[in-house]
Amino acid sequence: MYQGKNIKEQSIIFIKLLIPVLIYQIISYSSGMIGTFMAGHYSPTDLAGVSMGVNIWNPIMYTLNAIVLAIIPIVSQLIGKGREDEIPTKVRQFLYIAIAISIILIIGLNTLATPVVNSLGLEESIAKVTKKYLFYESFGVLSIFLYVVLRGFMDSLGLTRLSMIMMVISVPINVFFAYSFIFGKFGMPELGGAGNAVAVSVTYTALFFIALVLTIKHPKLNKYKIFQKESIKLNHWGEIFRLGVPIAFAAALETVVFSTLSLMVSRFDTTIIAAHQSALNFSGFLYSLPVSVANTVTIIVAFHVGAKNYKMAQRYTFIGCGIGMVFSFISGLMVYIFDSKIPYLYTNDKGVINLTAHLLLYAIGFAICDSFASCLAGVLRGYKKAVPICVTMGIGYYLIGIPISYYLVFVRNIGIDGLWIGWIIGLTFYAIGILIYYWYMKRKINRKIYSI
Repeated sequence: MYQGKNIKEQSIIFIKLLIPVLIYQIISYSSGMIGTFMAGHYSPTDLAGVSMGVNIWNPIMYTLNAIVLAIIPIVSQLIGKGREDEIPTKVRQFLYIAIAISIILIIGLNTLATPVVNSLGLEESIAKVTKKYLFYESFGVLSIFLYVVLRGFMDSLGLTRLSMIMMVISVPINVFFAYSFIFGKFGMPELGGAGNAVAVSVTYTALFFIALVLTIKHPKLNKYKIFQKESIKLNHWGEIFRLGVPIAFAAALETVVFSTLSLMVSRFDTTIIAAHQSALNFSGFLYSLPVSVANTVTIIVAFHVGAKNYKMAQRYTFIGCGIGMVFSFISGLMVYIFDSKIPYLYTNDKGVINLTAHLLLYAIGFAICDSFASCLAGVLRGYKKAVPICVTMGIGYYLIGIPISYYLVFVRNIGIDGLWIGWIIGLTFYAIGILIYYWYMKRKINRKIYSI
């Protein structure tokens, strides 16, 4: 599994596993972008309100999701070690953890969302949309977490095509309900931008049930009998949280810095908020490319680390990072060519369009730096080395990126440009830091290999 006689065969193996992951990520993010497009065409106020809701929701969701995504390196390493009999228990414990996290998050959203939004000092019309958005998102929390566990289980077995198929099926569901609830079509209530959150909840509920059926019926999945009754085993939770919590903390650092920088924008007018969110949303689409490579690297590297085949793990690290950088340069070139056309996907407001086109140029630097850092982070997750990701990210973003952004925006008063400049500088230092740690780890492993 994941072998190959030379770099050509190994690259083909990598790409075959990558393509479904990449399609999944692109479709997943594109589906979310469609809802944002619709909110923008409904009104700039709704676009701004949804953007604030997303900036609150995403850090929480991605952070807690990262805990259950620890299933991928854990299960992949078990396969590499030849201990597949332990997989069912691990997956069941992940499902229990997903349920526990969901309950906590639902309670938190419905008690804290209003005071948090009120503290931001938003215009009343924007704040109203944001509150509704967060309320409707809470309906899909349980389905999201359970689906993420089952999808991670499939991906760790190399069945990335199943994830892709599920996401393809979900697109028309999401588009239909987003259109229906935002604009009040087909007998649905007209909820404006907040209707996008309803569509997300409905879509992930459908995805969970599809994943449930696949887990029970698919011949490569049903042999594990995941849904056989088994009690909670806290001794397994220790390993899950030892890996999951640092991964979650890294996700928190990353998403919180995006949201912190975006919340700085709340001091500006609606045009700037909408333009920033549009540029940020498209940058997130570009981010789906390195994330796909990183997830693929994690699966393959974790398998070879589990099998103690460190040379092959290093080979796939080289292949994965190389492919990731190619993607980043291509996507950066596309943004440069079409930067004046992309904003029309989000709005017809001329002021928002012009500013978005300007901000998209910063997305090129973001794409290149982020691709390199994300790929190496995927490698470290495959080694179950999540703490170094947290440390290097914390230094790059919080000790360098945010202070520079704050200085440029509020001291030098250069406006929204300062936020993006500081963000890219912080990301560059994060990429350098994670590279230094990888080379340090690689040297230690190589000394161990060649001393045997």
